[in-house]
Amino acid sequence: MSHKKYRQETNCLNCGAEVTGKFCSNCGQENIDTHENFFHLVGHFVSDYLHFDSKFFRSIVPLFVKPGFLTKEFWEGRRVKYIHPLRIFFFVTILFAVSSTLFYKKFGDTIRSGINMSPDLARISDSQLDSLSDRDTLYLGTSKKFVSVKEIGKRKIDDARMVKKLHAGVDLVFVNLKYVTFLLLPIYALIFKILYKRRRNFYVDHLMYTVHLQAFSYCLFGVMFLIPFLLHDSISWLRQICLLILLIYITISLRYLYKQPWWKTILKSLLATWSLIFVTAFVFFLLAFLDAVFVQ
Repeated sequence: MSHKKYRQETNCLNCGAEVTGKFCSNCGQENIDTHENFFHLVGHFVSDYLHFDSKFFRSIVPLFVKPGFLTKEFWEGRRVKYIHPLRIFFFVTILFAVSSTLFYKKFGDTIRSGINMSPDLARISDSQLDSLSDRDTLYLGTSKKFVSVKEIGKRKIDDARMVKKLHAGVDLVFVNLKYVTFLLLPIYALIFKILYKRRRNFYVDHLMYTVHLQAFSYCLFGVMFLIPFLLHDSISWLRQICLLILLIYITISLRYLYKQPWWKTILKSLLATWSLIFVTAFVFFLLAFLDAVFVQ
């Protein structure tokens, strides 16, 4: 690989400041000759690619096999040889978005099927209602009383309309899944800040931890979204396995970062995992409900 050709002039081409070495002390641009031959350009490209490639694998591998390691390195200022947490996060987000989109296109009907009309109303067919007069009554277990056929027909229409809206709300939430979870990062960080309020860590330290944790979660659930394409009827048990893996990951990473006794770390991991799931589910259901109620 050919070496770089540096300019003899000492003015920075980017900001105009005086350059005393190979790099501008003001903006950081390298003072190389802009009129390079083909082999110099190829050399720079290969060098930059290998540099990024080494940083990429040096960052991605510990994310999976050494929970908490990247966060600890970031806290202690050892950051140059790793990709910034947000860059890792956005790279993984792209893969997660592709995986989740493919999954929902294939299995969206299965997910929406969990939102159905009230069982009592669903058991009453339209043909059965048509065979009765409006003043006839039928017993509804949910109401624990006899209700007129006219009222039941109205309830069925309202219930079906609400189910349709909720299905549209689920579509909206799942399409925007990556955006919702990204906006929840500050709340996730606040959970860990509360759990470790006696520690002297700044809020941004917990935020960087949640960025790494979210990146791992995106990879984990991204793989989960692809497995049903190979193993049908695996959606239900895959969810439990992923949640268990996430709990183990949180436990090991918190133990590595805070060095607390295992019993205390496990307890806080359980609280953290439950809180993360609760907050995420609550926001998802809230968005789906608001979309169903206020969006026509």
